[in-house]
Amino acid sequence: MKGLFRMMILCLATVPACGYFSIGARDNMQKGRGAEYNSSVITGTVVGAGGGPVMVLARPVEGGAAPPQDYVMLERPGPFMLYVPAGRYRLYSIRDYNGNGVFESTEVSGVCRSGGATAGIMAVEDDVWTGVVIREGAGAVGPLSPSFRLRHDRSALPCQPANGETARIYDERFCAANAEVGWWSPSTFMRAFGAAIYFTREYEPSKIPVLFVHGAQGSPQNWAYFLFRLDARRYQPWFYYYPSGIRLGLASRLLFEALKDLRKRFGFSAICITAHSMGGLITRDMLSRFDLKREGIDVKVYVTLASPWGGFESADRAFLFPSKRLPVWYDVTSASAFIDRALRAKLPQGVSYYLFYGTADGVAEGRALDERVYTGAKEKFAFDVDHEGILSDRRVFDKYREVLGRRR
Repeated sequence: MKGLFRMMILCLATVPACGYFSIGARDNMQKGRGAEYNSSVITGTVVGAGGGPVMVLARPVEGGAAPPQDYVMLERPGPFMLYVPAGRYRLYSIRDYNGNGVFESTEVSGVCRSGGATAGIMAVEDDVWTGVVIREGAGAVGPLSPSFRLRHDRSALPCQPANGETARIYDERFCAANAEVGWWSPSTFMRAFGAAIYFTREYEPSKIPVLFVHGAQGSPQNWAYFLFRLDARRYQPWFYYYPSGIRLGLASRLLFEALKDLRKRFGFSAICITAHSMGGLITRDMLSRFDLKREGIDVKVYVTLASPWGGFESADRAFLFPSKRLPVWYDVTSASAFIDRALRAKLPQGVSYYLFYGTADGVAEGRALDERVYTGAKEKFAFDVDHEGILSDRRVFDKYREVLGRRR
């Protein structure tokens, strides 16, 4: 996490060029009573007969006169993920039919009929609406009002990945700059990448998936040391890539939906889960809040490394600066309701949990141990490493490899 929370306080108190001051309006929870901020997700698929760029637009049922804000542009019809404020929406697909490089209000290609043509879709705060289908050409749709024109660069359109897409660990989308955007401007990150699980190679049914979940300001690249040493004859590595600035309950729900989707498509039944830092909070919440076993997924081994179970005092201090507040800050304070809920709930019976922590961890500090957590662990292991060093230490990985071998 690169001393993120300490850096956060330093930025608050010093230069205005810091990312703190670039938090966008839709990522700021402190804009005054009645202000909108992105808090919920709508996922679905555009079904079309042809290729080419397409825009997915969510229009509020009420107050739809504002310029388009809630949209994503895709290279071609396929899966999409919209990160929006809570509210009721109608969803449309738009095509650049005249080829002028602009999506226009007169170029509606499809509409979602879920919930009825007039009722729309109700997006609830910290929740996910799944299974939306926009069928192009299904029913006549006139021009949208008010009119709009949004230019697109076909050569540079973000293409939100399909869940389970294959990518190399050093893919540009996983770079440190994008991971930082995921923290300070999660709405920008979601528009480009969404939140999904990536494979490093095509699915192999004979190998057990090992899911890696990064922490704040992280990406799959944080797991490079583990990836290159994982036994490729027995395991297949998967990576959950998400914007770490969103509410952790939303990140947890999106991970659950991603696993359900992969289970439906590939039929895997066993998995091992490994999480670093804040990723431990997300995965523990997912395991205790959602029933993976009911979905046919058996968690064989669960490992957390350097997770701040007691929150961060630096996040507490961030609330002394009331002008801007990222959604995730509410979930990582020492008085976080999210953390309290995640730790009060017990892990599912049969999950073999192991806790790894660093004695020189200056980020999680003494909060890497919490009685509510370690009493439920099969074993806990201490290493003379710091918060980031725990991900690249030979002794840590050797113990991790041993723990994986104990799976039921």
